[in-house]
Amino acid sequence: MRNKDAKVGTFPIWRKYKGASAIGKKRNGRNLRTELLFVLLLIFFYSFGALECSAQALAVRKTAVEKKDSIMPFKSRLAVRTNAIDWLCLLPNVAVEFDLTPSCYNKITVGMGVKWNWETSQKYLPSTVYNLFDVRLEVRRYWRTELSQVHRSDKEKVSFLKWLREDVFTRQRQHPRYWRAYYWGIYTNLGNYSFKFGKEGVQGYTYGAGLSAGFGIPLYGYKNHFVDLELGGSVGCVFTRYDKYGFDAESNCYPTLVGKSKGWHVLPYPVITDLRVAFVYRFASIKDKYKLVDHVKQAARHEREMKRKNLNDSINEARRLRKEEKALLKKNEAEQKKAKTEQKKTEQKKELGKEESEASLKQSVKPKKEKKNKKKNKKGATKDSKSEGRKDENID
Repeated sequence: MRNKDAKVGTFPIWRKYKGASAIGKKRNGRNLRTELLFVLLLIFFYSFGALECSAQALAVRKTAVEKKDSIMPFKSRLAVRTNAIDWLCLLPNVAVEFDLTPSCYNKITVGMGVKWNWETSQKYLPSTVYNLFDVRLEVRRYWRTELSQVHRSDKEKVSFLKWLREDVFTRQRQHPRYWRAYYWGIYTNLGNYSFKFGKEGVQGYTYGAGLSAGFGIPLYGYKNHFVDLELGGSVGCVFTRYDKYGFDAESNCYPTLVGKSKGWHVLPYPVITDLRVAFVYRFASIKDKYKLVDHVKQAARHEREMKRKNLNDSINEARRLRKEEKALLKKNEAEQKKAKTEQKKTEQKKELGKEESEASLKQSVKPKKEKKNKKKNKKGATKDSKSEGRKDENID
């Protein structure tokens, strides 16, 4: 059974009591899980912005000497936004946006917004419940339109697709509106909700991500303060879980409806998560930010590209010459090795030829000696025979 002073739709998940299941027990302070998620988003936003700013500020400040009007003070990079449609829907809201670089030609921003309509306090619980808490982190890229190079007469009839292609989904247009700064971006959000407009109510958690688009125009300007108007919206996918409940007037509580809860799931269709008719407070109007062309930066970029190209060309030329030198050295080494091998072969052939000639000479000399020896032997034999004959004669 609910206490009469209980609040409506308070998180965490509703607890069951002895008399009946109830939603939203009164608690002191915020829900711990919501606080942790909120703090994590703040830390992420701060660290992401700080890292990006420190990395890009050095590169941007180098052009400050060349063109001082392109550098804005720190406060001019901030913007505070509130959405009139959410206020009409009884949702207090505020958002902060921050430019990543101090240049007026910067196009990238990081923003964070909060909607809060929660823990309404009343003595008797109402039959209608409208509670919502949402935290959103968003990254945007701004751009402006310019005059198209292809002109057509205003009386010329064009198809709807051609009109979209030439006048909507392009930067070059027939009638550019230079005072507008268009943007597109991505976002992620988390929150919890509790709605009851009929017999049944829905309460749960939600996470989401998607795309944002719109444009901003200058609205009113003071000496150093400006108010701009922003029109846009966001569409994305939603990951949620919820429980359904009803209202028991006799016990003054919200009992859960058994069997009608649903766990975590992704909705099978895109959801319009935000519609904006917002007023933006800035120290520098949107007309002086997110400019289209910075000729000094373009010239500096072209000069850097030419230097990089020349450096790459010189490096490639040095590499080519080094390769050619290596190829020539290898070729010379190969030729030297070839010449040495040929010289060795010729020397070996000469040695072989000498050995063969010596062997042939030896072979030719041997038969001559043998013939001489035979002749000598024959002469000696004849002399011996003659001497023996003479001896015989003397004996006789």
